Amino acid sequence: MKTFLPLMALFLTQSLYAQPKNLHFDNVSFSDKLAVAEWMVEYDSVAWRMSELVTRATWDELARMGREWFCYKGDDSIWHGIYGKYKDGKYDLVIHYILGANDTIDVSCTSPDTARLSAISRAIRTAYREATPILGGSSAKMNKFVRVNDNRSISVWLMPALQSLDVALYGGEFFYRFNTTGDLLLERSEYYQGNFKGLRLGKLREVQLNYEDTETPTLGAVYFALKYRSRFSGIRINTRAGTSLFAFSQVKGYYWLHADKLKANP
Repeated sequence: MKTFLPLMALFLTQSLYAQPKNLHFDNVSFSDKLAVAEWMVEYDSVAWRMSELVTRATWDELARMGREWFCYKGDDSIWHGIYGKYKDGKYDLVIHYILGANDTIDVSCTSPDTARLSAISRAIRTAYREATPILGGSSAKMNKFVRVNDNRSISVWLMPALQSLDVALYGGEFFYRFNTTGDLLLERSEYYQGNFKGLRLGKLREVQLNYEDTETPTLGAVYFALKYRSRFSGIRINTRAGTSLFAFSQVKGYYWLHADKLKANP
C-alpha cells in the first residue's frame, strides 16, 4: 500500500485555487482537518500492512492480543506497530513492527517505552468506553487512530472502518485527548447521526454525503473523501451552509471545490 502524505500540498493548493471566492467558508479550519485526515490515510495504510503480517502469528501470540493494538510515529519519524493487550495495569507486548526506510516492515528487537505503551493503551480503552454508549447497539466496525502530540498528550480518534461487502460508512466520528499517562480525559468531541449511512464501493460514480446538521465538513467527512477518492468519481459533502466537492480531473488532478448553497429569493 502506498502512503499519500506527499499529496498534501497538492490538495491544499488545489483547494485554494479551485474554490470560488467565498466569504463564509473557513479555509483555516478546513486546512487543519485536511492535514489530520491526510495523516489518518497514512496511518491507515501502515496499520493495514502491519495487521496483514499479524495473521502469521502463532495461536498463542494471537490469544495474548487485544484491541489495544496501535501504530504510532516515533520521535525518529519511524512508524511502529504495537500488538498486545493492556492487562493488570500494564501492557503485554507481543509483537513490535517497524516500517523501515526502504518501505519494508520488520520485527523490532528493541524494547519500546513500556510506560508510553501502557499510557496509550489506557487511552484507547477509555476512548472505546466513552463512545460505546453513544453508538448504542450499532455493530459497525471502527478504526482507531492514535497520535502522541508534541506536549506528550495522547489523541485517539474512532472512525467507521470499511465494512463487509465493501460498504463504506459515514455519519459518526469520535475524538478524545488524554494526558501523558492516558488516565485523564482532557478534551472530547463526538458526532453521531443516530445511525451510520453506507455506500457500496465498486461502481465509479459521484456520491453525496449528508452533513446538513453541520455548518462545515467534519473531519470524518474529509477523511472519507481522501480514503475513498479512487473509488468514486466525485465525493460531494453537503452541509447546512454549503457544499464541498472532492473530485479528479486530468488538468487539475485531485481538487476541492467549495460553494455556498443557493438561497431562494425572499
